[in-house]
Amino acid sequence: MDLIERARAMVLNPGPTWPIIEQEKTDWPKLFFPYLATLALIPAVASFIGWSVLGFGSFGDVVRLPVLSGLGLMVSQYVLTLVMIFAWGWFINLLAPSFGGQSNLINGLKLTVYASTPAMLAGVFGAMPGLGFLSLVGGLYALYLVYQGLPVLMKNPPGKSITYMAMAMVTGIVGSLMLSMLSSLFMPASEVGTQGAKGSPSTSISTPQGDVPASTAPSKGDAPSDTLVTVKTPDGEVKVVAEGLQDMVKRLEAMAAEKEKAKAAQQK
Repeated sequence: MDLIERARAMVLNPGPTWPIIEQEKTDWPKLFFPYLATLALIPAVASFIGWSVLGFGSFGDVVRLPVLSGLGLMVSQYVLTLVMIFAWGWFINLLAPSFGGQSNLINGLKLTVYASTPAMLAGVFGAMPGLGFLSLVGGLYALYLVYQGLPVLMKNPPGKSITYMAMAMVTGIVGSLMLSMLSSLFMPASEVGTQGAKGSPSTSISTPQGDVPASTAPSKGDAPSDTLVTVKTPDGEVKVVAEGLQDMVKRLEAMAAEKEKAKAAQQK
């Protein structure tokens, strides 16, 4: 089986492809390696690029995860994606008798491995934070592929495929949430917005003079809930109360809204 041809068939012509997959003799290592193991690299590497290379932010400020943190998250996301897809196939296999189907672990794994193809491919948008929402399109198409493949691989009556898919979707969403939570456990000590165990800052902000580190700490003023954001620039440290920044943003938004209203009134 050619990986590229199978991926293309799953995305462009899934209907006739599912019966072919159902007839294939295989086991779970052959399903995962090299097919899924290769495709799962796409969202993992793309996320690393988005987190630690291109960065994310607004108003001209770009925040990047330290490379070590980004690599830790990339590896954990990759491994946990493989685990989650295996668990998803296993659960679909367990649900089969409840919807008039036949339990078959290999067919359940075939279903989740190949149905995840568009989601893995759409993971490339994770490299561009502004386009990350497009990854959802791949996820929705993956659910449609599950719907198509259920009666073929799990032998359930077609009339029960929608309910079966809905249950599979719920488990997939729960699995995705667990994946996000577990990924954070593999992040190195230095995290965004906090200081590492050795007190070194972990967030950098891009400025015209180069990248500078930033850290946060509770203020010692009258308001204990305030948080100081410390930015170490080439000219020295600058400390700003985070809550003050939030208030400033709200005021600027209000001023912008007033300007829009005035402009609309003039046009009338």
